[in-house]
Amino acid sequence: MTFSTDILTQIQNIRTKFNLPNDPKIKPLSDLEKSKLPKLPNGWIWLTSNEISTFITNGVHAPTSLNDELGINKKMLRITDLQEGREPNFNNLPYCKRFVKGDYEKTIKKNDIYISFTGNNLGKRYLVKQDNDNVVFAHYFVRWHPLVVNPVYIYYVLLSPHFDRFMYEHTLGSTQPNLKVTDLKRMPLPIPPLELQDRIANLLSKFDEKIEINNAIIIKIEEIVQTLFKRWFIDIEFPNEEGLPYKSSGGKMIDSELGEIPDGWSVGALHDISTIIMGQSPKSDTYNSDGIGLPLINGASDFKGGDINPNKYTTDPKKVTQVGDYIFGVRATLGNVTETNKEYAIGRGAGIARANEDKFKEYLYFQLINAFNTFEQTASGSVYLNISKNDLNGFKVIVPSENTVETFHLLTESMFRKKNLLFQENKKLAMLKDTLIIKIFSGEIEIPDESVVV
Repeated sequence: MTFSTDILTQIQNIRTKFNLPNDPKIKPLSDLEKSKLPKLPNGWIWLTSNEISTFITNGVHAPTSLNDELGINKKMLRITDLQEGREPNFNNLPYCKRFVKGDYEKTIKKNDIYISFTGNNLGKRYLVKQDNDNVVFAHYFVRWHPLVVNPVYIYYVLLSPHFDRFMYEHTLGSTQPNLKVTDLKRMPLPIPPLELQDRIANLLSKFDEKIEINNAIIIKIEEIVQTLFKRWFIDIEFPNEEGLPYKSSGGKMIDSELGEIPDGWSVGALHDISTIIMGQSPKSDTYNSDGIGLPLINGASDFKGGDINPNKYTTDPKKVTQVGDYIFGVRATLGNVTETNKEYAIGRGAGIARANEDKFKEYLYFQLINAFNTFEQTASGSVYLNISKNDLNGFKVIVPSENTVETFHLLTESMFRKKNLLFQENKKLAMLKDTLIIKIFSGEIEIPDESVVV
């Protein structure tokens, strides 16, 4: 019995035993179709996703709410809840406002793979790590559950250029990107023997495990510095000269237009502690995707969660960041305040804030977040959000005493630096993983029996 026959027989036995659905209308690859695919390493075979998986093609159609209005504790996983390299925060998912009988079958299960098949987030992928009966998936996902084959291996196939090419070829010419589920079911997958699938999945998982560890450290750092900022500048409990909490120890307070502030502090605006530079888009004929010139940030979609990932370059930048600047979105999607680690060209959908003095740098970060939270709250209901330079320059802030802000800078500078180094390490790990994926599936490298990432 060949490897191909053996694995398909095992899958069919599982389908029969558990009455799992299969789509009989989806035909296996013909010999002609296989002949047009890239040559695989010895012992590998091409199979369609339909042959090795079960699918549920329609998630939950329901509005959501921050409150459990139905009292059934069913939350919804949406495309926007997925961030590269991070597990979704299931505690923060919204609740379903409508739930029908068939929706109970759409809870997320370990080893499910979710693929978004429509819209600007086409092809977003997520592998479920554990069952969660309180979370269902939204209607714009396809749920794909591999059988017999290693689901982690299949997930990494979906992260390869092979899947990207497949999506491109099957959405070409579409005004609104849309991947038909029937096409997805006929996607050819390179399948090696199971033992090799396990070794490949183990190797590539080590990169993601390290990235997850780094992300956990980043989250902890963010919690620490946020707590410190709140303690010092919201609760006004920075240490006084005796090292005691200022306000609760009887520190002198004075009235201001932003409420009570410590004696010696003042009220100013963002322009008092920073220089605001609004982006300016270069001419479109200077754009390229070949890495020529500076990477171009057109808006907040090009950076999120500390990761700056523009997909265009320009040879004629108009506004350029410096290392350590903060960038943010100013049109449609506001904020996403992110520190830069190199030069970028900034288009009109983004802006730059540069601390006037080093001592204000970390304090500025939190005041920018505060500013954008305020802008979004006051603009609630607007069809299109657009923040101007005057809006930012004029945003009122408390200006602490020089000694207080200098001490805060000295305490938090190393934490911000550590966080940025971890972001950069994650980016390098992701790039190395992507390179390995390409080389593994092209047969350029072989996976040893014991693979260790140093």
